[in-house]
Amino acid sequence: MKNKRFALISTYNKENLKFICKTLNKYKIEIISTGSTAVEIKKNNIKCHLISDITRFKEILDGRVKTLHPKIYASILYKREEKKHLKTFNEINFPKIDFVIVNLYPFKSIITKNKDEAECLDMIDIGGPTLLRAGAKNYKSITTICDTKDYKKFAQNLYLNNGKTTLNFRKKMAQKSFSTTFDYDLSISNWFKNKKKIDKRIKLKYGENPNQKALFVPNHKEKSILEGKIQGKEIGYNNFLDAEAGLNCINEFIEPTCVIIKHNNPCGVASSSSINLAFEKALNSDSESSFGGIVVLNRSVNAKLAKEITKHFFEIIIANNFYTKALNELSFKKKLILIKYNTLFMKQKKELRSTIGGILIQKKNLLKVNKNDLNYIGNKKVGTKELNDIIFAAKVCKHVKSNAIVLVKNKKTIGIGAGQMSRSDATKLAILKIPKKLKSSKFVCASDAFFPFIDNIKRLKKSNCKSIVVPFGSINDEKIINYAKKVKIDLYLTKYRFFKH
Repeated sequence: MKNKRFALISTYNKENLKFICKTLNKYKIEIISTGSTAVEIKKNNIKCHLISDITRFKEILDGRVKTLHPKIYASILYKREEKKHLKTFNEINFPKIDFVIVNLYPFKSIITKNKDEAECLDMIDIGGPTLLRAGAKNYKSITTICDTKDYKKFAQNLYLNNGKTTLNFRKKMAQKSFSTTFDYDLSISNWFKNKKKIDKRIKLKYGENPNQKALFVPNHKEKSILEGKIQGKEIGYNNFLDAEAGLNCINEFIEPTCVIIKHNNPCGVASSSSINLAFEKALNSDSESSFGGIVVLNRSVNAKLAKEITKHFFEIIIANNFYTKALNELSFKKKLILIKYNTLFMKQKKELRSTIGGILIQKKNLLKVNKNDLNYIGNKKVGTKELNDIIFAAKVCKHVKSNAIVLVKNKKTIGIGAGQMSRSDATKLAILKIPKKLKSSKFVCASDAFFPFIDNIKRLKKSNCKSIVVPFGSINDEKIINYAKKVKIDLYLTKYRFFKH
């Protein structure tokens, strides 16, 4: 055994195990292995030595103790260039381990799926991290591989160096091993610190698209829509985003209001004397875009409203409450997600977004639109109905992606232009959305930022717009004001801009 080289292999993840073993055999590196790993290796007709046969110490405590033996660590840790170390190692009569190939029990993935504390504790790897740390510490002599993704790199390094690895490669693998064990121990520490937080981490079906993996990690200082869910299929990544967009928008309104969200944008918003009428008006705002959307209501759903809802395809209904008869009506649509949001508290005061190299943090836009923020530019006396529509339009516009134009009549959106690269295109799109039966009706308009030129006002005037609310701040403000006066469009200026990206 003295002149032979050995690799110690102990893996939970058996992926490409056959490949790595055949690679080792190619360079006459013999294999020492443990329990299930040895069984898998032998299944592939590859020779391997059981670690318990060499140490003459059988695995005990249901496999909790397999590799915790002084001879193993002496073989890994002794300094090859030091005579005293070499003498001690020769005296123990044990194979010289030059390669440590180990991957760890999947503690992180287990705790996301399993709430049984005993089973989670069993997934805390002891021998694996110890072997990796020992091998990595002695990287000048030992090659340590902790990730199946590195098997091909390892094989390539052996090929280029006649069955040996370079010092630079061993050092890189050592760094990765220490990083892996650090991250592993940190996840265990966090689990002990607050097991509930980790246990509730939820794996989503997929992210924004099916090829993207996704998780939901609850912030336990705030309540999520999951806590209000009372029916339906699994809530997905896009559902979370759309639900938040809807809740943010509905919080602008006190009277019975319905917000229908599609792709993070309101596509229909209406307020009325009853929640049933608000839903009807919001749906009629843009029934085509509403298909497959999310409905948010700031009142309870009654049986009559539930019956109307079932006539259409929606992903989620969020409401203050659902009466029993309404639930009976909606229960036939088993995939339809129902969320009761009177238990949800929109407490976020900051918004976070990951970006390249870090996280962007900003104060959430909690500004409430009211008439005191508006500077009216016009000659006639402002009517209550017009002013209410102007405020309504500005509230909705705040929650539409930039560039944003919102057209409103009788507290109901009749055209929304969202997410366009130019304000002209946003205006054209909003006008295009006006239902045919309302083409000759007068309406009000809100813009999330100033009009740099008069072209948009021309379009709006031609389409029967009677008043506009727009932030000031353009170098052309005076031209805009003068032109609005000339064509007799009421102008409401606000100092607040509502860009939403």
